Amino acid sequence: MQPTVDKQNTWQSWQPKDDDLDRLLSPGFANRLQPNHPLMKLKRNLFINIIWGIVITLAYFFVIISTSVWPVQLALAITSMYNIIILVQAVHLYRSIKMEISSTESVLEVLKKHYIGISAWSRMQLKLAIGVYPIAAAGGYIYGGILSSGRTLEELMAQHLFAWLLPVIVIILVPIGHYCAKWMFRKSFGVYLDMLKATIDSMEE
Repeated sequence: MQPTVDKQNTWQSWQPKDDDLDRLLSPGFANRLQPNHPLMKLKRNLFINIIWGIVITLAYFFVIISTSVWPVQLALAITSMYNIIILVQAVHLYRSIKMEISSTESVLEVLKKHYIGISAWSRMQLKLAIGVYPIAAAGGYIYGGILSSGRTLEELMAQHLFAWLLPVIVIILVPIGHYCAKWMFRKSFGVYLDMLKATIDSMEE
């Protein structure tokens, strides 16, 4: 019997050890997403979006405090609330994206969840923006007029040309702002969302 045991030991010692395979089969193994994965790119751009959103919102707060022109204060307050809503959702999405997917989770379902969440976040932004952009454009036009002319709000509104140009400026700037927002979102998130969707589709085939 001893030779048989020795042969078994020799055979076991000869077998190659695959660390990657052992790790895959080990309990609690997690799938680690690579930095170039579309979901990781989306997470990175969410972080950049959050930082810029905080900076811009703080700038709005500074202007609100430094000016006494109530239409400008109102416009920036509404725009700031819009930013905060978007930021809260962005932080939630950012924190929900993990570098590793547990073996107890379905990779496909996790990717689907994040794709749906980020897509819904983008649609919410554009829907809310339709109501916010006119207010922001009007506030910006008034604030710019006051800064450039050095006149009060009452003096500016007393000028017929300035008053008549206000709705025209809003009508022009709102679609431009909406188009720019869609373009910026497409550049930051849309491409990677398409890549993520392609990954999901290939896994479902």
